[in-house]
Amino acid sequence: MKTAEKIIYRTGLGFDLHRFEAGRKMFVGGVEIKHGKGFAGHSDGDLVLHAVCDAALGAVCAGDLGVYFPSENKKIKGISSAEIAKRVVQILKVKKAQIVHIDATLITETPRMKPHYAAVRKSLNKIFGAGLENVSFKSKSHEGIGEIGRGEAAMCQCAVTVKIER
Repeated sequence: MKTAEKIIYRTGLGFDLHRFEAGRKMFVGGVEIKHGKGFAGHSDGDLVLHAVCDAALGAVCAGDLGVYFPSENKKIKGISSAEIAKRVVQILKVKKAQIVHIDATLITETPRMKPHYAAVRKSLNKIFGAGLENVSFKSKSHEGIGEIGRGEAAMCQCAVTVKIER
């Protein structure tokens, strides 16, 4: 007799912070944003994709990005965060999980993100396949406080819900 499949839902939390660096392209959620500075990092520095990936990995208890993409690995220096995200989606498939909801908030003084909301949501949906109606992206100011408020860095906080079939 075949047993019924069990579906469970789990939510993971993601966080990332990067300093701005002159001479780098800026990527936010897989979208290139014209700004004059980008995010410093071992990869292309897309802190939104990093936060989403960490949240997804956390939801399936699979560690964090550093486990799979250590900054000490010279072979992946400059890797596209979209490529990292594709690999995380494969890890989720192995765990019989899929992302069903993303809620990401970028905290930055500059650039203003509201004009890019739709493009970032569309990109996140294309990469993770949660359905556009299940992808939220927004941005907040840091009200001039600290390194983010001074325009030296930005951070992203994210919650991701996955559906796991067992």
